[in-house]
Amino acid sequence: MIKRYLLCILFLLMIILSGCSSADKAGESAKVPSTNVKSIQNNIPKVNVQNNNNNIKQNKNGKLIVPKKQLQTVQTIFKQGDKGSKVKAIQQKLTKFGYKLYVDGNFGPSTHNAVIDFQMRNKIRKDGIAGNLTLKKLDMAPTLQTMYKAPVIQRSTINVASSKSALETYINSKNNSSLTGYFIWVDLAHQRVNIFQGYNKKWHLVKSMVCSSGKTSTPTIKGNFSVGIKGSYFISSGGARCKYYTQIRGNYLFHSVLYDRKGNYVIDNTLGAAASHGCVRLALSNAKYIYDNIPARTSIWSN
Repeated sequence: MIKRYLLCILFLLMIILSGCSSADKAGESAKVPSTNVKSIQNNIPKVNVQNNNNNIKQNKNGKLIVPKKQLQTVQTIFKQGDKGSKVKAIQQKLTKFGYKLYVDGNFGPSTHNAVIDFQMRNKIRKDGIAGNLTLKKLDMAPTLQTMYKAPVIQRSTINVASSKSALETYINSKNNSSLTGYFIWVDLAHQRVNIFQGYNKKWHLVKSMVCSSGKTSTPTIKGNFSVGIKGSYFISSGGARCKYYTQIRGNYLFHSVLYDRKGNYVIDNTLGAAASHGCVRLALSNAKYIYDNIPARTSIWSN
């Protein structure tokens, strides 16, 4: 009985173990259902990329396509304060158009003023900045219109032979004395500086010059003064070089027309009209005449 009972139990165990093994084999042999990769890709929503260019598109895979024609041109500019070999190249091109510059690769006031003048001659925006359009114009051959020429300073048209006696008669009718053998009369009404030599009541006209006095908003002072300090040049607040200055009073001076900072070329040659900030501008040779010949303490009458 016991043996039969044990055999029955052993038989049942064998049946159970056999079932588990069959189940594992069935599990291993089960096929995994195939996945349709293409259908998955098609079901992935495309990314809607926001852009400011309507010509930028997406392909089927969502990749952005930017047409080459839509690529923006990079704006190249050179301005005052810049330095380097490219600035030097700009200066070399400007000299081709007649501008007298130090080709030193420094975009200073002289180069800035030359660029403004060049832009004016080429009828493009006058901002002193060498942008793409200005650079393109610099690559062109000079013409009569674009070639820089030093401005002609206005010369006096006064008939000295007929006016000399009239001026002497007028000045000698006044009581004008001087501590030196010279006397200066600044005739603001006629934009002239008259130089006399002699003494009170016996003044003789030696030189009459066209000048440019202060404009209405910045007038030249009026009254009686005397020659003060002198200097070969000074640089104005605007960067212009004023040559051969002679002091009238304070910051009011006789000096030349305006040159670029280096003193190579004239940037404002206005004479015969009120145009200054209060000083009395003269042609270079006339400013030098006063600088060289008129001594300190010479009387000046401005009216």
